[in-house]
Amino acid sequence: MRNPLKLQLTAPPARLPVDLNELRAQLRLDDDQTVEDAILLATLRSATEACEVSTGRSLITQTWTLFRDAWPIETPGAPLREGWCEGTLGRASARILVLPRPPLQSVVHVKTFAEDDTEVLWPASAYFADTAGLPGRLVARAGQAFPVPGRVANGIEVRFVAGHGGAPGDVPARLRQGIVQLAAYLFENRGDNAAEAALSASGAGALWRPLTVARL
Repeated sequence: MRNPLKLQLTAPPARLPVDLNELRAQLRLDDDQTVEDAILLATLRSATEACEVSTGRSLITQTWTLFRDAWPIETPGAPLREGWCEGTLGRASARILVLPRPPLQSVVHVKTFAEDDTEVLWPASAYFADTAGLPGRLVARAGQAFPVPGRVANGIEVRFVAGHGGAPGDVPARLRQGIVQLAAYLFENRGDNAAEAALSASGAGALWRPLTVARL
């Protein structure tokens, strides 16, 4: 049975992937029509969050911390997505952990915790961050094994940086266009229970679907 993913946003993105002016252009608002800018910005934030949740991606560069009770157990013939499931406590046979919210940029640190909550840093030389695939992976190097946590709950902490880049232009165009369309739809239909049909009616869902990362 798969346990809930324990993931915390440690450092949020510094900006949104879509500029407020892009949304204003979509809505054909004049430059001097700024009375509702606060509502527009809130709607843009909601649409951005919807995109990340819907696609399983991180858009603008951000830092996440993943907590686990145990490392994954390697099952012969099983796909690598088992890296997201909890294994039994003790030394895991697997040497690969798939990390959520891609694309992965880097791994900041890997720590384990003793029963008295003392933290132990796993040397960066013992692993590498596989950023070539989607999603990315934490991989133990040859001759290395994932360190054994002493604490039963949240004994493993993996902090990593994810996202397409620090600028809006780094984010795929169809993701950004979907955000604009969704935000515009929500703004124009606010108060009309528009959220339920928004992804389909705005066309955002169709734009995002090809770039959605499979839930592992």
